[in-house]
Amino acid sequence: MDKLQPFAQSVLDAFSKKNQRKLRKLNDAILKESVMNFTIPLYELAVLSYVLSKIVSKPRYISKENEPRMDEITRNLQDIVKNIDLPEKKILIKFKKIDETIFSMEKRDARFLRDLTSKGRLKAAATLYAQGLSLGTASEMTGMNKQDILDYAGRTLMFDRIKEEKTIHERMKLARTLIGG
Repeated sequence: MDKLQPFAQSVLDAFSKKNQRKLRKLNDAILKESVMNFTIPLYELAVLSYVLSKIVSKPRYISKENEPRMDEITRNLQDIVKNIDLPEKKILIKFKKIDETIFSMEKRDARFLRDLTSKGRLKAAATLYAQGLSLGTASEMTGMNKQDILDYAGRTLMFDRIKEEKTIHERMKLARTLIGG
């Protein structure tokens, strides 16, 4: 989890400054790292960076009435950064607390068929697929349904956006990671 700590700190900094652009760039960087060195906490951080970018871009979420929830998200993010070396299960509990806070914000103003976190998970899974993971691997690693990933990828331009091709070295490293070597 050597990359998790600096990424988590960067997400915290960008969220504290309500910097949507930085959060989206972090999302891209974290997902790129996830392709090569997948861990559940890294994936959760990628999803969170995307969701937080959406939150800071919407006035209804950064309103005065949501200030306590925004502060709670910040405190939980600080807790993740501070305790990054805890066992994976304990870190995931901290991510779950943030998800619950976000869900409580959305409940007050439900505008979408799919909640932000679910949409973030689906987008992250589809991005991993678009970056070169097989559909089955992206589905297995993220827990998302294969058909949902295909549907999402097909409705978006994500394959057009991901322009970087992987070097043979990156492909070999990915293959070794996936087969456990």
